[in-house]
Amino acid sequence: MEITPTEYDVIVIGTGITECIIAAACSRIGKTVLHLDINRFYGEQWSSFTLTGLENFAKDTPPSIDSELFSYRHFMQNLTFKETPSSKLNQENQNLGQEKHENIHKEENTEKNVDSDSTEPNKEKVEPAAETIPLKPSWTSEKLQKSKRRVNIDVTPKLCYSAGSMVDLLRSSNCSRYLEFKAVNRSFVHYQGELIQAPCNREQVFNCKHLKVLEKRIMMKFVTFALQVGEDSEEFLEWDKKEDIDLYRSFKLTDGLINLVRASLVVSSKEKVSAHEVIRSIKFYLKNIGIYGSMPFICPIYGAGELPQAFARFSAVFGSIYVLDIAPTELSYDETGKFSGLTLQTGQKLTGKYCVVSPNYTSKSLPSPTEGLVSVSHAVYLTDSSIKPKTKAGEQDDVSILHILPGCLDNPRPVSGFEFGPRSMLPAEDMYMVHLTTPSGGDDPAADLESVVDKITDSTVVLYKLFFTTQMSAEGRNVDPILDKNIIRTTFPTYNAGYSECIEEARKSFNLLFPEEEFLPAAPNPEDIKWPDEDEVEVEVQPQEEVSELSEKLVDDLDKSEADKVAESGVVTGDD
Repeated sequence: MEITPTEYDVIVIGTGITECIIAAACSRIGKTVLHLDINRFYGEQWSSFTLTGLENFAKDTPPSIDSELFSYRHFMQNLTFKETPSSKLNQENQNLGQEKHENIHKEENTEKNVDSDSTEPNKEKVEPAAETIPLKPSWTSEKLQKSKRRVNIDVTPKLCYSAGSMVDLLRSSNCSRYLEFKAVNRSFVHYQGELIQAPCNREQVFNCKHLKVLEKRIMMKFVTFALQVGEDSEEFLEWDKKEDIDLYRSFKLTDGLINLVRASLVVSSKEKVSAHEVIRSIKFYLKNIGIYGSMPFICPIYGAGELPQAFARFSAVFGSIYVLDIAPTELSYDETGKFSGLTLQTGQKLTGKYCVVSPNYTSKSLPSPTEGLVSVSHAVYLTDSSIKPKTKAGEQDDVSILHILPGCLDNPRPVSGFEFGPRSMLPAEDMYMVHLTTPSGGDDPAADLESVVDKITDSTVVLYKLFFTTQMSAEGRNVDPILDKNIIRTTFPTYNAGYSECIEEARKSFNLLFPEEEFLPAAPNPEDIKWPDEDEVEVEVQPQEEVSELSEKLVDDLDKSEADKVAESGVVTGDD
């Protein structure tokens, strides 16, 4: 396959979200962009797979570049699948069904005993409101197999702050037209031996049954301080170069309150957080509440893999050319040592002024980034119900945040992640998905997470288990890209919940390439495009005589063409 044209302003290698944002920004200002990827899908480590697609992906030979000058590093390692056998599914369905049946009878007997013990003769009996208890659907291996194509699994699960940099960019560029979102509904933290609703706002703090009255007042006083203190005030400056624990202790937060604040309000994966970072995190967290719901986050429907595809669609609308399942084998440089083009696996040579390269592609001149990386273990569980069923009318469980602090559930490392309900379009119908991550302790992600996830999903029927490992950048990494020899090297996703680092990296990369241009200006809406009126369009009308002469000439040419065909065929007609 030959790619045309062969000259471009920017050649982008890899379709991660940072690369797709850069490509969209370049094509939006009229630059010619070629976007390549060795994979047959968009996103690389930012992608979303169906369960069937992920199983096939694991069976296929990993993509490789047949060249000594260039290589490709796979973004998923130690991929392990554990499907629950059909016999075990049937047994667990029966056990849970019997347990629910016994619980219902216990509640009915309790109500009867209370009524019989009543000694007030004139008191009217109030019949309890009839409540329909939904029965869990029975799962079999056959049903699970049919549902695999409707399960979407994020390689790098992330959320968007309601007023964060990703939402701002989607709105300002009009790229949001390619996406739909669900609001995050709940946040849970493992506290005092169980998963509880994390108190994220004033109402939740005062309704929290696990906090004493004094603890509620202390927590509200601390949160109010973080929200109202200005960064130029003396109160803020006095906490410079001090750790978070000093700040907590000054407000007399107990160990339990400190764990709640760290897990629910200070969204950070770093082991050590400064006092200033705590204040900024809480302030930003609380300012995002109430925009799209009671929680400060929203999540793309069908998974985080929709984001790079949205920017890729935006880029293609403005002329970018996308070619998948192909990769470069060699980069070319001019006499000054700057990038001038590349050679593809097919042998075709292309020229370009600038090149943006994903961290998964390496060469002698482009070694893979190693500084500030962390290996992250992932566990994905498909269950028949939520680990925390809804308890209130109108409560939603589309997306829930999960936090397990170090030391809880016999786990030495922090664990965080999400539970997705069927309306998020990640699990299939009548199914829930739990996706948890933790810094790796070795090469076996199941050893890092299986015992923890088994404990928090013990009230559900586990249909499927999946484990894998990825490489991510540590939170707080340097996001200042370098333009070296007209080549920009992007970095891995950051190990945190948001997208601020990758957007900052894309913006700075674009400014290095085209410093005088605006970064990703808004695309015009179709209704805003002014088309010329019919009266304003000038149509050249030929004289009638010229039209008649042209028609006669066309008829003569057709007659001659038919006669030539008959002569060439050697067929004699009846008239002859």
